[in-house]
Amino acid sequence: MAGGAQLAQQNKRDLTTGSIPKKLIRLALPIMGGMFLQTIFNIVDTFFVSQLGHNAIAAVSMNMPILFILIAMGNAVAVGTSSYIARSIGAGEDEKARKTASQAITLAVILGIVATIIGVSFAPYIISFMGAEGELYSLAVEYTSIIFWGNLIFFLFLALDGVLRGEGDMKTSMMKQVVGVGFNILLDPIFIFGLGPVPAMGVAGAALAIVLSRFLGLLFLVWHFSTGRSTIKFNMTKFVFESEIIKQIMAVGLPTSASQAMMSLTLFVYNRLASGFGDEAVAALGLGFRIDSLAILPGIAIGISMVTMVGQNYGAGELERVRRSYWTAQAMAAGFMASVGVFLFAFPEFFIGIFSQEQDVMSHGVSYLRILPIFYPFLGSGLISAHSFQGLGKAIPALIISLIRVGLVGIPLALFLTSQTGLGASGIWLALGLSDFTFFGVGMLWFKSTFKRMTRFVHS
Repeated sequence: MAGGAQLAQQNKRDLTTGSIPKKLIRLALPIMGGMFLQTIFNIVDTFFVSQLGHNAIAAVSMNMPILFILIAMGNAVAVGTSSYIARSIGAGEDEKARKTASQAITLAVILGIVATIIGVSFAPYIISFMGAEGELYSLAVEYTSIIFWGNLIFFLFLALDGVLRGEGDMKTSMMKQVVGVGFNILLDPIFIFGLGPVPAMGVAGAALAIVLSRFLGLLFLVWHFSTGRSTIKFNMTKFVFESEIIKQIMAVGLPTSASQAMMSLTLFVYNRLASGFGDEAVAALGLGFRIDSLAILPGIAIGISMVTMVGQNYGAGELERVRRSYWTAQAMAAGFMASVGVFLFAFPEFFIGIFSQEQDVMSHGVSYLRILPIFYPFLGSGLISAHSFQGLGKAIPALIISLIRVGLVGIPLALFLTSQTGLGASGIWLALGLSDFTFFGVGMLWFKSTFKRMTRFVHS
């Protein structure tokens, strides 16, 4: 670690020494805590919305692939920023880390404005493409349009979070989640059902609560950075466009964004296929994704930790530590997710029943939880490989793995199983699971091959 990474040392976030499992757990726990809170809100939100009927659940469910696309766009900046800041800190290039933060804010503003204009303009066409009609169409357009109006807030929120994760400050990242989710849970029932002078707004109220709570979370982040509490201190009044830094951010960010957007577009297809089996199947798909989002938290948290862990060690030239971190993370993610999968597989009626007692929704939802949890360990492994590539600054392999996952396996299998077999909506669930298995196999083989080439190059 030539010259030492001063930023990391000052804040006791140097990941190039010490116990790998302990470092990963310290990074992952705050991430998991923040994401757990967000997922709890998603479940609470789904519960409140479910009181409005299955059309309301389906309307909010239809926004999920749109939300994933927005997250993908925001992560073009956030993940690229996180990776480059981590590598810069590992290499001892502290000034470069500071400059990267200011470039990220500027990119987030530009992306946020563009996404708002496009999203608000095309919301009705997007919802129509997904197969919504009648009341479902009206509710989905209303909900989605409000979410689009909050894009600028959301992208700034993600960019500043990327700076925190790059420097290894996962605790503050979790605290911003506590602020946002706390207000969201408070505002959700008020805006949905009304209270005092606040009128009942239904699904529109749920969307408005999300946008407002994100704004409050953003204010917390602005306060954190502007009061000198962060490791990385930057001044936007002295901003100078740095094309090389922008290039480095986008080198990781764009392939990552494309990979996530591709998964979101796949969800459009799955929603469309599910709509062929009734609005109840669409609602069950949405409920399944909400439950998944909680169940796979260990894999996601450890994966996100690997961007910083791998980034710092790769920047410091500690390749052997990169290798050991990868296999430690693989074992941790697979073990945690297998445990959660067994629990969901054993009690599917209970978890679906929390949100809906409608017979058809229950039937589709139970079949979902009898299939997807079997593949959780493989999904966890794939997430570790993808995030490790991001930490290395090599996001193209993760993009190609996703292409194989959805383009060669997920979508073709879903189309085949729903049209050529008697599986019905369960064919979609099975296609999702088999695509996760592909994610595992291709991801692990590719990372091993890449690491061998890197090691050979260094030794030569």
